[in-house]
Amino acid sequence: MAALTSSTASAQGDVLAQEPESKWSVNGDFRFRLEFNDNSGSVDRHRQRMRFRVGGTYQFSDRVTLGVRAITGNADDPNNPHVDLGGVFDSFEVSLDRLYFEYRPTEVKGLTVIGGKFNNPITRNPVYGELVWDADIQPEGLALVYGCQEGCGILDGMRVYGAQFAVLEQGGGEEAWASLIGFDLKKKTGDDSRIDFGASYTFFGDLTPDGSAGAITGDLNGNAMTGTELTSDFGILDAVAAFNINNFVVSAEMINNVRAAGGVGDTGMAIGAAVKTEMGKFYYNYATVEQDAVLSAFAQDDMLLTTNFDSHMLGWKLPLTENSGLHVWVMASEPNDAAVSTAANDTVYRFRIDWNLNF
Repeated sequence: MAALTSSTASAQGDVLAQEPESKWSVNGDFRFRLEFNDNSGSVDRHRQRMRFRVGGTYQFSDRVTLGVRAITGNADDPNNPHVDLGGVFDSFEVSLDRLYFEYRPTEVKGLTVIGGKFNNPITRNPVYGELVWDADIQPEGLALVYGCQEGCGILDGMRVYGAQFAVLEQGGGEEAWASLIGFDLKKKTGDDSRIDFGASYTFFGDLTPDGSAGAITGDLNGNAMTGTELTSDFGILDAVAAFNINNFVVSAEMINNVRAAGGVGDTGMAIGAAVKTEMGKFYYNYATVEQDAVLSAFAQDDMLLTTNFDSHMLGWKLPLTENSGLHVWVMASEPNDAAVSTAANDTVYRFRIDWNLNF
């Protein structure tokens, strides 16, 4: 019996050893946030917040992948996956913010076709990268991404991308849509230094097709309006440059809405720096964004002002364990042009302490 048991166990071990690895890859994160808002001219707001995201990919083959992600937060507010504590003990809402496929044709090495609801491929500033597109927003449509990390000629990395986003579909009217094109490049300048550069252009079609405001209702925060219509059209150029040396990076960003209406502010810029030390990562970013330089419905919501602002952001990211850490950050913002501001013209502050856990 002992010999039979040993033989059976050995056979099972051989079978298990030959089984392929799981085609599923799962990851996620949890955040607990303390947030303190100093609102000039209105009541200050302090709250506790949470975010949970879990997603995964299924590898059908070397060429085809399916991806999905579930998140907390209001499904009607794509900028905000957080839930506020204090909802009279109501349950948290959970929805899908990603559901997509990736196809990598063997005929064109480095090309990926993406369709569905997916992460925005836009080039981002490495210090703070959400001035034009909030990172929480997962657009819907089709995208092509071509990149290489070796064999790129004189470059050490390169990526080119294009996408067509469906913003608003209507059964009885025209649709609202957006197009994105861009590229980013990497070039080593030494053993421990590198220059990164990237640029993108986002073209928004008619955001109120046939009079429907469904694409912008409830999400605009500071753009110029003429009645119920946006005063400007939006075609946003965004260029980012960064210089990396050892554990230090300095970045610069330029923004221009080339389709803004005459007489409305249409530019923005940011400069920032970050350094990694034994005590964690420290960073600082200064940004100035005029009223119609960005489309506020889809831009960042970390600062209390979404557009028409001058802001300072200072932060510290401290690793606690292999998979968790603290993020302490403070933001100060004031209107860039007081004459067109819908908020009080004093400086407003936001202070956050995040505990993040990744798996």
